[in-house]
Amino acid sequence: MAIRRPNLTRRNAPASELPDRESQAMDGFVTVRIVQLAEIISRGASQVFEQRFGVKNTELRILVQLGGAPPLAVNELARRTRVDKGWISRSLLGLEKRGLVQRMAHPTDTRASLVSLTPAGVALVARFAPVAKARNQRLLEGLDEAEVYRLLDGLLARAEDILTNPDLMGPGPGASATNGRPPGASRRRP
Repeated sequence: MAIRRPNLTRRNAPASELPDRESQAMDGFVTVRIVQLAEIISRGASQVFEQRFGVKNTELRILVQLGGAPPLAVNELARRTRVDKGWISRSLLGLEKRGLVQRMAHPTDTRASLVSLTPAGVALVARFAPVAKARNQRLLEGLDEAEVYRLLDGLLARAEDILTNPDLMGPGPGASATNGRPPGASRRRP
């Protein structure tokens, strides 16, 4: 899959309006481009799902996670959606008021509750699922879907490693305590 790099210079723009080299280089970072892509997809989802179904992005993520799962604890729902637990709790209140989700006592943890879809929630997910599927297909049109998912899985695993091990100067996956070098790698001198 060929990926085009962005054209980061504007022709005929005065030098004062051109980004400096460092910010130009950062514009090409995969992380920056993924954030831009996520923002575009999120705004598009807001336009469609909020207007057509009255569901905000976080609510959509909650409904999708609950759609094919047994009742989930709020902590597990936050983990699966990668959304802050407090934000999940606030979103659940709105979904409960609208009769789309219900809470029940957790069988083994008196401090927690389990959340599941109500029949109205199941019906709403069934209504928006074809729209979500069509949007996903349109996004992947002309791309090798298996390759896209392989790449995303790899990036997700690395991002989770960075989140778990944020010290960029320390050893990464497969590295030893040899200043980030893989075991057995020789030390080069300039």
